[in-house]
Amino acid sequence: MKRRLRVITVGILLSATAVVAILLSGAVPLDFAASENQGDGEVDVRVQARQTQAGRIEVRAQSSVAVDKWMTHTPGARLLPADAEPGRWYSSSTFTVSLPAPAPDISDPAGYTQWFVNEAIRRYERDGLAETVEYYNSAESWEGQWYVFIIDEDGVTIANRNPDLLGLHNDDINGPDGYPAGRVVVAAASADGAWVDYQFNNPATGQAEIKHSWVVRRDGLIFGSGWYEDAPSKIYAPGAFTQSYVERALELYRVLGRDATFEYYNSPQSIDGQWYLFIHSVDGTRLVNGARADRPGWLGSNLHGTGVDVTGYDYTADTLAIETSGWISYVFPNPDAELSYQRKHSWLVRHDDLLFGSGWYDRNYDLAEQDPAAYARALVQDAIDRYDADGREAVIEYHNSPESVDGEWYVSIYELDGTRLAHPFLPLGENLLDGGPDVTGRHFRADIIAIEDRGWVSYVFVNPESGEQEQKHTWIVRHEGLIFASGWYEEGAYKAPDS
Repeated sequence: MKRRLRVITVGILLSATAVVAILLSGAVPLDFAASENQGDGEVDVRVQARQTQAGRIEVRAQSSVAVDKWMTHTPGARLLPADAEPGRWYSSSTFTVSLPAPAPDISDPAGYTQWFVNEAIRRYERDGLAETVEYYNSAESWEGQWYVFIIDEDGVTIANRNPDLLGLHNDDINGPDGYPAGRVVVAAASADGAWVDYQFNNPATGQAEIKHSWVVRRDGLIFGSGWYEDAPSKIYAPGAFTQSYVERALELYRVLGRDATFEYYNSPQSIDGQWYLFIHSVDGTRLVNGARADRPGWLGSNLHGTGVDVTGYDYTADTLAIETSGWISYVFPNPDAELSYQRKHSWLVRHDDLLFGSGWYDRNYDLAEQDPAAYARALVQDAIDRYDADGREAVIEYHNSPESVDGEWYVSIYELDGTRLAHPFLPLGENLLDGGPDVTGRHFRADIIAIEDRGWVSYVFVNPESGEQEQKHTWIVRHEGLIFASGWYEEGAYKAPDS
């Protein structure tokens, strides 16, 4: 039969002599004819292959025009020696037969991606770099979501579907939130090919999606392609998104190493809304936290003794007990919410001597309603965090503003001698000790000043929201020369004696 040459041959007419490069496709035994238009005529080529009883493969080719030599543009898969004679059988000791696989169906995206990259490499070896780059920078080369990107020896992108990436060094090509996708691709690529996953903008949809890329090094160049997959929904599948977020961090760690991973995930740009990465050593030392890396003393501190949430739950043991992967839940500040302390569900994975984790927050969890004592502790801790981050004057100003009030909830701040520095309802500058006892006769003010570290003081006080005398439970913490306090009221808990 005759068929138009596609992946197999290039015929070139030089001084009335055809120089034909043939790349076999199929399995031996093989016998086919092909034709190629050549200037003012058509060249017919017949290729035959057979296997001898000794197991050797022999090939011969015949042409409708005289041929001085046979050659191939694929040096790693020479079909015929340069001095081959048309029609003569040549054995496998002289050449190798290349059998390119047909394109897999796109229902096998991994197989199709590898085939797509291999086709780009064959085109490069046949036509050279310039023509290959030109082809893969054209829309003609796209197949649905598949396109080829090529990075040169200097790490510069020279072919890509997105023209904005052309000419950029791999260090300057990032995914959403600054994820160093370009560095990951270059570091992962190998001569045998390698898979690498990262989040990247799909040029066909304009959305950030998970990209699965197959990347191959050849002659100092990197050829790659991949397919996109929607990331799990942050709204409808926050747990799956959390696992995906941690997996991306593990991929970065596996490809670029510890230092690059720590640097990126300790930066604010790595935070994706409520999602940020934390890494602990297996002894509990905090090494990475995108939301708290700038908090003095946080990195390098240990979970032991400090891994206690505002409800009193010590999550240290459950965290360090993770042997492979697992979930734990506790109350923790949400950096992406006004009500900062919420129920957090964290996914942890142990890898090497590290625990990688991230979590999602249950915004429907009302800490004030579920555990008012915990909410009081949370408000005080939030004030202390604000003090540590922004300083004394900023935290005092904030807690003197209406913005800091949440119904009956507020924070007051005092000097150690009792001088009032912040209170949204009472005069400033007065001394706490100057006031009298509560209506029951309890001298609670002295009890507040007497707290040396942290503790509860209960008394009867006016609830600013109801205007009624109610039982109040106040959480007191001393921190760097200041007293921070917040409390909650038991509605109807106090009944005045009959007069």
